[in-house]
Amino acid sequence: MKAQEAERLAEQVRIDSSKTALERNKMGQFATPPTLARQITEYMLSLRNGEPISFIDPAIGSGSFFSALMHVKNGEHIEQACGIEVDPQFAEVSQRLWSAFGLSVQNADFTLLKPPSAEEDRFNLVLTNPPYVRHHHLDSQNKVRLKDFGTRFLGSEMSGLAGLYCYFMLLSHEWMKKDALAVWLIPSEFMDVNYGVSVKQYLLERVELLHIHRYDPADLQFDDALVSSAIVVFRNKKPEASHLAKFSFGGPIDQPRNECEISISDLRSVRKWTSL
Repeated sequence: MKAQEAERLAEQVRIDSSKTALERNKMGQFATPPTLARQITEYMLSLRNGEPISFIDPAIGSGSFFSALMHVKNGEHIEQACGIEVDPQFAEVSQRLWSAFGLSVQNADFTLLKPPSAEEDRFNLVLTNPPYVRHHHLDSQNKVRLKDFGTRFLGSEMSGLAGLYCYFMLLSHEWMKKDALAVWLIPSEFMDVNYGVSVKQYLLERVELLHIHRYDPADLQFDDALVSSAIVVFRNKKPEASHLAKFSFGGPIDQPRNECEISISDLRSVRKWTSL
């Protein structure tokens, strides 16, 4: 396993170095540092109920989260594991490194794939760092397609300014089993900006929001790609009005500097969530 992780890191550097900063920006490719991936994965495992894992990462990249899962799973059985990656170079690396450990990688655009129709074919764990592609890097055809999907899915108008990660989150809903656990590493800006209303609507109405942890942008342990990032954790179940969601800030997710709990009903009246 150490050999695979060492090769993964080397391949990550090789592929990133072969692209310009603009190319990586357009693709939204910002790799998850291995220490952070393991922290998040360990926290995720503390929330699970012990049933066999059926894992999906719709933006698998070189497999940072799957690698972390292999290192920290502590004997948990992985029933199935699926990775989807639009970049053929990263898809090839993930397939080569992790197929022997049960990961099936599909080189495809996640936004164009049809989700499984049967409950038993869906997944009980989503663990991902989706592409941070800003709206102006989406071509007009895809932007219209995704915006229309989001509007139909939520039943309310979705902003055309939403980044690709917002659509990834909404699209992943139909890939999850009932009560599935989802852990997303995404920009924290959704908590305050106007286009983030759609993401917050999803988190308040369609799933049970468990925890949002915002990393301190001034914390030097994170590189530029993680400035103002957040971990969003939820279960695929309808929330009760009395349900309490945890908000935390600074430090690692399992030992934050500050934290509080707020009810879902109260959250509906809070416009900017970073104030929490």
